[in-house]
Amino acid sequence: MADYWKERFAKSQDKLSQKNIKQVEKQLKKYYGRAAQSVIREFEATLNKLYSTIEAGKEPTPADLYKLDKYWMLQGQMRRELNRLGERQITTLTKLFEINFFDVYWSIGKQGSNNFTTLNTNIVHQLINQIWCADGKTWSARIWENIALLQETLNEGLLDCVISGKKTTELKNILQERFNVSYSRADSLVRTEMANIQTQAAKKRYQDYGIQEVEVWVDEDERTCPICAEHEGERYSVHDKMPVPFHPRCRCCMVPVVEVE
Repeated sequence: MADYWKERFAKSQDKLSQKNIKQVEKQLKKYYGRAAQSVIREFEATLNKLYSTIEAGKEPTPADLYKLDKYWMLQGQMRRELNRLGERQITTLTKLFEINFFDVYWSIGKQGSNNFTTLNTNIVHQLINQIWCADGKTWSARIWENIALLQETLNEGLLDCVISGKKTTELKNILQERFNVSYSRADSLVRTEMANIQTQAAKKRYQDYGIQEVEVWVDEDERTCPICAEHEGERYSVHDKMPVPFHPRCRCCMVPVVEVE
C-alpha cells in the first residue's frame, strides 16, 4: 500500500479515537471533581473533630483518631463515594468503548468495495472486554484496583497529618494531590484501552474484507518513543494477536497491506 493510503487509514482511526477520548476525559474530570469535593470535606471535618478533642499541649495519635465515631463514619462515607466513582467510570467507559469500536470499524473503507458487512454487537462486547495484557486483568478490574489504591492513599494522607500535626489546609492539599494521581492513572487506562479497541476494530474490519496481512504504523514526531520506532513497518497475519498497543498511551496502529491501483 502506498504511504499516502497507510497514513490515511492511520489518521482516520486516530482522529475518531481522540474525539472519543476527549469525551471520556470530560466525564472523568467531572466524576473525580465531585468525589474529591465530597471526600475531602469529610476528611477535613474528621481532622478538625480530632483536634477539638485533644487536650491542650497533647500531640494527637492514630489511636486518638480511631476512637472517634466520626472517623468510622468517614470510612463508610468514603467507600460509598469511591464506589460511586468506580461505577460511574465503568458505565461511561463501557458505552464510549463500544462507540469507539463502531466508529473505527465503519471508518475503514477498502477502495472499490461496499460497506456490506453487518457487525454482531455480542462480538464487539467480547472484543472490548477481553483480557489482552500479560497480567490477566480486564480494564474494569483495573478501574477497581485504582479506586482501592486511592482509598488506601487517602487514609495514609490523613494518618500522616495526624502524626505530623498538619493543619486541615495542608490535609486538603495532600488529598487533592492523591485524587489527581488517581485521575492520571484512570486517564492513562482510558488512552491505552482506546488504543487496544482501535486495533481490535481495525483488525475485525480487515478480516471481514478478506485482507490477509497488516503492518505497524508509527506516527513519527517528537513524541515517538524508541519502543514504537523499533517496530515501524513490522508485518503480521491479520489472524495473529496484534502487538499494538506496545505500552501505556501508545499511539501506534495497524494498517492493511494491500495493493492500490
